[in-house]
Amino acid sequence: MSKTNKRQAIIEAAIRLLAEGGGEALTASALADRAGVSKANVFHHFARLDDIVLAAFEAFLMGMPSMEPPPGMALRDWLMALGADTTASMDADPALSGAYFGFVAKARTDAHLREKLAELAMRARGQFEAALAELAPDSFSEAERKALAELILITGDGLALHRHLFPDQIESQAAAWARFVDVICAREVQP
Repeated sequence: MSKTNKRQAIIEAAIRLLAEGGGEALTASALADRAGVSKANVFHHFARLDDIVLAAFEAFLMGMPSMEPPPGMALRDWLMALGADTTASMDADPALSGAYFGFVAKARTDAHLREKLAELAMRARGQFEAALAELAPDSFSEAERKALAELILITGDGLALHRHLFPDQIESQAAAWARFVDVICAREVQP
């Protein structure tokens, strides 16, 4: 197995363990066993077990196609794509959403994890602010863009949570996200 493949196998094993058993399930022994590598190999690739999960969520969140909208995209289209990417990811890999919520629960009592999660959230907010500035440059002040970026982040997390807990409520979740988008776009200045 190549170095890149081992690293990816470790990340995927961590996600599965968190999804199945929460933070308590993520031990070096269980992770090494699930990934098919030695414990030494786990720590060769990552300094801490939680760094593995952070790497996975960073790749997931920052790698969503809608995080960087193409130039000229309409604000409404970008926001709808952001919601669609979020729900599609939850639907495609329920273990990922389970791992995310297991990780968040663990971060409540771990200051290091909270700090790292806050850094990732700050990067996401920055991406959202940049997208708002690019897609609707005359619609919102800088302070409004900051507040909207925070709101998009929080609402996206809520959408992910509801999709994870209530997968049978797809229609109402989609309708709620569309209404959220309508409220934001009501102020958009048309070119």
